[in-house]
Amino acid sequence: MANSSIKLIPRDFLLLIDLKIAAMKTTLPFLALLLVSMSTLAQVADEQVLQINVTTAEDHLILNMEEDPDFSGSYTVFKKGPGDNSWTQLGTATSAEGAFKDEAIEKGKGYEYYVAKTSGSQSLAFGYVYAGVEKEAEAKKEGIILLVDSTLTDSLAFEISRLEDDLKAEGWTPQIMYAGRTESVVDIRDRILEVYTDASPVITTMLILGHVSVPYSGNFTQFGTPPPDGHVEGSGNHTGAWAADAFYADLDGAWTDNSANHSDAGLERGNNKPGDGKYDQDKIPSTVELAVGRIDLANMPAFQQSEIALLRNYLDRNHAFRTGEQLVKNQALIDNNFLAFNLASTGYHLFSTMFDEEDIATDVDYVEGQRADSYLWSYGCGAGSFTSCNGLFNGRANTGHIADEPLNNIFTVLAGSFFGDWDVSDNFLRAPLCNQSLISFWGGLPKWYVHHMALGRHIGYGVKLTQDNTTDYFNGQFNSSDNSIHIALMGDPTLTLRYLTRASELKASSSEGKVTLTWTAATGEVDGYNIYRIDSDGEYTKVNTAPITTTDFTDDNNWYTGDYTYAVRSVKLETTPSGSYYSLAGATTAAVEHVNTVSNQVSGLQQTHLYPNPTNGTLRISNQHFRGSAFQISVFHTSGKEVMNVAQQRFEDGAVLLNVSGLPRGSYFVALVLEDGSRVTKPFVKN
Repeated sequence: MANSSIKLIPRDFLLLIDLKIAAMKTTLPFLALLLVSMSTLAQVADEQVLQINVTTAEDHLILNMEEDPDFSGSYTVFKKGPGDNSWTQLGTATSAEGAFKDEAIEKGKGYEYYVAKTSGSQSLAFGYVYAGVEKEAEAKKEGIILLVDSTLTDSLAFEISRLEDDLKAEGWTPQIMYAGRTESVVDIRDRILEVYTDASPVITTMLILGHVSVPYSGNFTQFGTPPPDGHVEGSGNHTGAWAADAFYADLDGAWTDNSANHSDAGLERGNNKPGDGKYDQDKIPSTVELAVGRIDLANMPAFQQSEIALLRNYLDRNHAFRTGEQLVKNQALIDNNFLAFNLASTGYHLFSTMFDEEDIATDVDYVEGQRADSYLWSYGCGAGSFTSCNGLFNGRANTGHIADEPLNNIFTVLAGSFFGDWDVSDNFLRAPLCNQSLISFWGGLPKWYVHHMALGRHIGYGVKLTQDNTTDYFNGQFNSSDNSIHIALMGDPTLTLRYLTRASELKASSSEGKVTLTWTAATGEVDGYNIYRIDSDGEYTKVNTAPITTTDFTDDNNWYTGDYTYAVRSVKLETTPSGSYYSLAGATTAAVEHVNTVSNQVSGLQQTHLYPNPTNGTLRISNQHFRGSAFQISVFHTSGKEVMNVAQQRFEDGAVLLNVSGLPRGSYFVALVLEDGSRVTKPFVKN
């Protein structure tokens, strides 16, 4: 995305207001006057967000821009299709049209749009939406590391095992690692890299459970990169190094510990000297490999419960939410106490992609509102400290208020000074996780992008986007906070926007070449069920076409003898302002020993799988249905030219390795031919 010409209040002025509020935060009369004076300014956060509502049809979708009777400019529309890494300009719409139609879509897929609201050469607002028509659910997800504090292994054994089962039911492949509270962050990261390098499927996500060693990085100072909250030396002094879980997310970046020489940070833990184990970088050195979230509830005495009790309560709530048992109203709340700042644009943007306008409350106090009602998402911001935030709860909320009040939301976004550096006692950002929230993050410094959740993706996808973002999305332009080492998610990175109740008690039996399934219906509102056949390679095959509305099913297309796992998952077509998508519950599963009584070579060949794809050198070709069968391999370039021919092979263990390291980068096909002439081709990419 090109650098915007959007008008912002100069950073020095924003910082001055922030510092005045922070310095006077105990003088409520002055604060009240200052906030009143700020209210006369434009509500920058709301005005900088172009809210888009998507309407869909079978073969197209329409981006409908929010009405603005005073606007006479135009909207420029950009798009990213599946697999695209850059924006392609589609065209423009006038203010009179107020909408843009895209017919170049395919039902079942997701497309991202970026719309700039412009007047002449000036950008006034931006909108982003991940849209689609009946986007298909992703039943098979990637690998995930559960990095567990080793002091929790006995006390939370049941809860950790249950979390692992929940992840498997949703299609994740979890691997558990244990780490000590005093183990060096370098050793932990090295062990993460070992697991990541050898994993299949590829690991994209990591959940840290407990007080695993916290990395620190940064040399924030008024003489270089300012602290993300702007509190330089002499003005709150939040300088030096900050907590930086991004170190665990970026596995191949050049993290150094030889240049930062900072000894006058406001807190001792912020001091950063060469060779002290704290890193130099203010920005994340390279693109992150992992979406990292941390559930760390250590050192939270305001809640008057042990760390173990707080963690157990969190994991219980996590299980209840992701199994559809915890119900929260489908609405959001914004309590914006920085009207002259653009911080709350994170809330205005994200919520507009997820909720209808009438379901977003902007005139309700953050704490009092959640005392009276529940909200799926909430956003609150104001001048802060490590343990408090001005403007919330009729003037000032602190961690004690969060401990005493029923904070009825699942996803919390907060912004204000200090609490984004979260590794302190009774930290305000971690406090919601000790109450009812499952997610909390510091949204606005920089602006966060997790809007893909509105079409079914997990929040970790947006965490990576936000950490890597510099100019691809409007970052908020606040204190150089984009791509910074401090960007971190508190909570479970695998969570999605909505969950369904699960089917149960699945039974599977094989007879006369067919597999018969029966199960107990889900208790909640669902459209039906999807059926998946999982082979010994862990490959998922969706068996049904439309959702099954009964509680039984016969699979008469499994032609091959072998051991299988069948999965039944509740499914529902969800609709949001971003379009429509199929939501899947976690699976109920059953194993079956299936005996083939009918032969179908052609269908069997279609079960051939290539991994990894793309590949750097070695391609694994597997087909569990043809163990011991002889075949010949040919490799063709997409131009049709044969570039490799391998003598007769056998699927002795159901798989064979093919070395393609000598091929140039590009797209190819593998052709497998059995002795009887049956043939299949499968595409792959050589990096």
